[in-house]
Amino acid sequence: MNKIIERHEKTRFVCTRCGLCCSSGPNVALTVYDICRIAKYLNKSWRELAGRYFYVVIADQFPVAVLRGINNKCVFLESNGKITYCTIYPARPVRCRMYPFIPVAPRELNKYEVSSRCPGVGRGDVIDPPWSELEKYSEEVTSHYSELFSLIFVEGYDPLRALEILLDKTCSSNS
Repeated sequence: MNKIIERHEKTRFVCTRCGLCCSSGPNVALTVYDICRIAKYLNKSWRELAGRYFYVVIADQFPVAVLRGINNKCVFLESNGKITYCTIYPARPVRCRMYPFIPVAPRELNKYEVSSRCPGVGRGDVIDPPWSELEKYSEEVTSHYSELFSLIFVEGYDPLRALEILLDKTCSSNS
């Protein structure tokens, strides 16, 4: 069971570079901001990433972009035999930046769940969880779903087209 940590608390954590966090599905939902950052980092358009690096699931009229996995490992996870590493580390999704700290709710800025699966939890130095990343996540995920809601339920676009419109708008404004 995951532990809940509040803003005034610190915890022991050190990344062991085991890759377990990137080898459990993956099931990381991406915001348009995540996709645009990855596209920019790879010097590609978001359309070049679709299908190869992420796919979209339509869940009750909402499009959810999901990081693609290969053999239950993130498509961006590589190993050279000695170490396991993320090939897009500087542009990795905000959810990945926070791990092993997991948001409790989009607007809950004072609590994190701490993964009980991560072997680095409880080891290493006592640290502050990445509160600024939680704030960024809250801002981005709220904007992402609010804009999608408006495009789908107010303007009447089908879910996939709404996501395309939002990606075009977001990626062009972040260039």
